[in-house]
Amino acid sequence: MAIQNYGTSASRNLIRAAQGMLEHAQPITVLGDFGTQREMPQNSTDTLVFRRTLPFGATAAGTTIENSSRYVGTPDITASNFVLAEGVTPNSNTISFQDVTVQLQQYGVLFKYSSKTEQLYEDDIPGEMVKLTGETLAEVMELVRYGVLKAGSTVIYANGTTRVGIASSISLNALRKAARTLESNRAKRITSRIAPSVNFETSPIQAAYIVIVHTDMVSDVRNLPGFVKVEEYGSFKPVHDREFGSVEDFRFISSPLMAPFLAAGAAVGSTGLLSVGAANVDVYPSIVLAADAWGQVALKGMKAISPTVLKPSNVNHANPLGMFGYVGANTWFAAVRLNEAWMARIEAGVSAL
Repeated sequence: MAIQNYGTSASRNLIRAAQGMLEHAQPITVLGDFGTQREMPQNSTDTLVFRRTLPFGATAAGTTIENSSRYVGTPDITASNFVLAEGVTPNSNTISFQDVTVQLQQYGVLFKYSSKTEQLYEDDIPGEMVKLTGETLAEVMELVRYGVLKAGSTVIYANGTTRVGIASSISLNALRKAARTLESNRAKRITSRIAPSVNFETSPIQAAYIVIVHTDMVSDVRNLPGFVKVEEYGSFKPVHDREFGSVEDFRFISSPLMAPFLAAGAAVGSTGLLSVGAANVDVYPSIVLAADAWGQVALKGMKAISPTVLKPSNVNHANPLGMFGYVGANTWFAAVRLNEAWMARIEAGVSAL
């Protein structure tokens, strides 16, 4: 588009106003609205311990391969062992605990601008940097959550038994395998989400397993048998503003941040699936979540997020002539998987359309 040379100041002001109305991409937080939330008090430690009492007969170690249903924390009781004999005191038992430890990491973002930018530019550059600082930190923490959750050990493949063999899109059968694993390990459906407030309060939702998928997968999910669009829920309410539908026990939420394993699957051939290099299938993980499957920890208190706003007028030994300023913030955060058998990762390809 050609740029016209407007001569009057009124015309130039109109151009400035139009520039100010432009929107930019906003951060998307999906995973951050779920998970067990804990707050770390200030001046205590950088490590938090999640502790659970193991049910009677449960073990502190296990496996979650597709064909094995028992895992950490799942009771294994034989009723006949509890039959009492007349006049005989039964053997006493003890209880066991399992600790899951997580260490907070510090994350930060910093922008720099010159005194000329502050004094001569017509746009409020420092103000925009303040806005971008908060948005960038929000997206960083969402990516941290995703990195932790996609590394879970419970994996279900759309076909075959390995990632390199993936040559199919998501199916109802794969979802039912995930449900079977969760149910056999006594997972509970999610019934609350973190409310959109600074106090980490929760709000109730309709009980369901939550499935987080990449936006590329939406069309394949919509093609699943029995799919119900969110507009057709009737009396049920969406659990998230990015929820787009449900199938059986699952509610689906999309996010473009759930990045695939590029070219990690089988040869594309005639599969009709997406591939970044047209050679091997891109493998997309769908994260299936039950209640208390994972947790997130944030620093608590007035300094939970420490902002930095240094104007060029703040002259010091590092900035003796007041030539530049900074805008930024840092925070402490961590995410952790609490029960591998209460979450699953379905790996599948995506139709190329």
